[in-house]
Amino acid sequence: MSRTIAALYRFLYAVFLSRLPEPAAVALGQNLLRLLPLDRLSTFRLDDPRLAITLGGVRLANPVILAAMYYDPTILGRAMGLGFGAVTAKSITIQARPGHPRPNLVRTSTDAGPGLVNCNGFQNPGLDRFRASVASLSHRVPLIVSVAGETIGDYVKLVRELGPLGELVEFNISSPNTRLVYEWSRKPGELATLLREVRRATEKPLIVKLSPDFAETNEREIIPAALDAGVRIVNYGNTRKVTNRRLSQGEGGLSGPDIFPTTLENLRRTRRVFGRDVEIIATGGVDSSDKAVRLFDEGATAVGYFTGFVTRGPILARLILERLVASR
Repeated sequence: MSRTIAALYRFLYAVFLSRLPEPAAVALGQNLLRLLPLDRLSTFRLDDPRLAITLGGVRLANPVILAAMYYDPTILGRAMGLGFGAVTAKSITIQARPGHPRPNLVRTSTDAGPGLVNCNGFQNPGLDRFRASVASLSHRVPLIVSVAGETIGDYVKLVRELGPLGELVEFNISSPNTRLVYEWSRKPGELATLLREVRRATEKPLIVKLSPDFAETNEREIIPAALDAGVRIVNYGNTRKVTNRRLSQGEGGLSGPDIFPTTLENLRRTRRVFGRDVEIIATGGVDSSDKAVRLFDEGATAVGYFTGFVTRGPILARLILERLVASR
């Protein structure tokens, strides 16, 4: 059944969704997620105790994570019933941000498969509105709250105030589509202070979200600083910065299968250098069960994706879980 659904979605994406203007496709997809009770269908889930893991001491029913993109509580609630072991909310800033003007999302298509480039610019409702909107959200699976700031004080405030709303807290220092956080990876000295201060701000498990654009700095300075501060989980990684003249900003973050080789290499190197001292969420380019299994074979603690959710549909998590069960 799951393979039939996957084939039907690929056909729908190829002949219809991929041909809609990007804003129309985004609006349609989000409206369908809000309105259709797909989360009530067992088709999208696979419950098997062999899939359970712990991440930062938090139990996940399985190691597949929806990466950050949604902040709407209705969509987050729906996503929690679509087979994921955890769901990540979109990065939240202190003040509401309208994001960059359109076009801020364009599709890519290469031999590797369909992908996206975005310069969303951290569009989000801001701390106060987001906190109020998700306060009553039922956590069918763990929620990872994600934060982004311009100053150490921003991160500390966000982590303190949003930490109680999630089981884990991710702090984003790596999104390339705005200077808001991308520059943190260029100043690892200040980042070390940020890591220590954020660690003091909450008892919740912390995840540092790394950029694939700073592999050497990540290995030499950022991950060691995270470990020194008591941050043991890294999400490797974010989108890769690319030039794209179709976007309003002329550049943005590339996601999708074209970045999978980078994700795989970063995972291998990080696991080789740091061993079991770190827990690694391998994110970037996962759009098939084969790719997910390769990441697990190379030592990923968990695997995250978002673009694959768009291009391969909500059945992808079930396909990955079926493959994992078959291999155990």
